Amino acid sequence: MRWGDFYRGVAAGLLVLWMLPAQAAHGVYEGTLGKQAIVLTLGNQNAVYQGTYAYQRYRTPIRLKPTFSFSNQVLAMDELDEQGLPVARLQFNDLMVSRQREQVRGSWTSYRTGKTLPISLKLVGLVDSDRSWPQPSTALLQSASTPRWYFQLPMQGNDRRVTAIEVLSKATGKPLQTLTLAEPGCPNQGVDTLQVQTEGDRVGISLSGCTLPGFAWNKSSGRFEVLP
Repeated sequence: MRWGDFYRGVAAGLLVLWMLPAQAAHGVYEGTLGKQAIVLTLGNQNAVYQGTYAYQRYRTPIRLKPTFSFSNQVLAMDELDEQGLPVARLQFNDLMVSRQREQVRGSWTSYRTGKTLPISLKLVGLVDSDRSWPQPSTALLQSASTPRWYFQLPMQGNDRRVTAIEVLSKATGKPLQTLTLAEPGCPNQGVDTLQVQTEGDRVGISLSGCTLPGFAWNKSSGRFEVLP
């Protein structure tokens, strides 16, 4: 085969991939990392995986570096610290986000010490472009949080549009309030949909790729309120 024919074939293949419709699915997993209970939200869109997980005991989301993978057998993702630097490697075996009742095993390895802990997870919720399984709504944990709160996006029926934000207490795990977005809602960007801005006591939340007004913390009322 001549090099010109080879490159034309590669270009044609890339064009076909680019023209394919976006295939997305988001799974919620529960299980253990070592002996600690965790919850993991993992999204897959056109072979790009996004994820965030939290220890049930601490409820602080830990972001995973977005990773490109065509394999449904093994997925490896870096855990990032608050500065966005990789501190550990998470490996998930026999993973397929769109398959129900999936049992996932893997490992967590610290880059600093080399210590390895086992991961054991079960798929407990799934949302894609057509459905939410097994309940009508599946809540997606978000990577962004504050010292006091973490956030989830309840996806009603499918993963296309965000219509509400759940604000929960890190101290108790109990909901503070549910923020309702104006119609038609905002596009779902996975675990990085929600953005948090803090300045002193001021806390603002917004959604990526959305023109709707965000919300700000009102210290007097003890609630988040929609921005004018």
